[in-house]
Amino acid sequence: MVEVLSSLVKGETGMKAFSLLLAWVLLGGLLTNGEALGAAAGNLSQTVSGGGVTVKVTYLNPQSNEDPRFGVALDTHWVALDGYDLKSITVLRDDTGKTYSAIDVANKGSGHHREATLRFPKRSPEAKRLEIVIKDVAGVKERIFRWNLE
Repeated sequence: MVEVLSSLVKGETGMKAFSLLLAWVLLGGLLTNGEALGAAAGNLSQTVSGGGVTVKVTYLNPQSNEDPRFGVALDTHWVALDGYDLKSITVLRDDTGKTYSAIDVANKGSGHHREATLRFPKRSPEAKRLEIVIKDVAGVKERIFRWNLE
């Protein structure tokens, strides 16, 4: 595969073909914007990719009576991530209709690799499902990560 790519980029025609291939791959990532759903609800860690950015969310304390905490990791090779304020673009929702804003965030990293731990107010005791919603990262309207509490 490396030899094929190497031979493609030699010369002006090869460079044009490589540029077109790269543009096609990037465009494919950008066209997957709409609502992106996380993996199976039983997993503590879930990943959603789109717009050239991979977002991984981990429910850090599902068995605790403390405020819910979630680890968020953003990873990319194409998009500058420093402009995203995770505290303001992330909400916690439950199936009772309540929405919670993060009460604090601890950020780590910068540039193309960021991590944060978000803490939210205690959820409703009637809730049977939680969702973390991260809005408007790299052209993806919403990335939704779900956990069943039962």
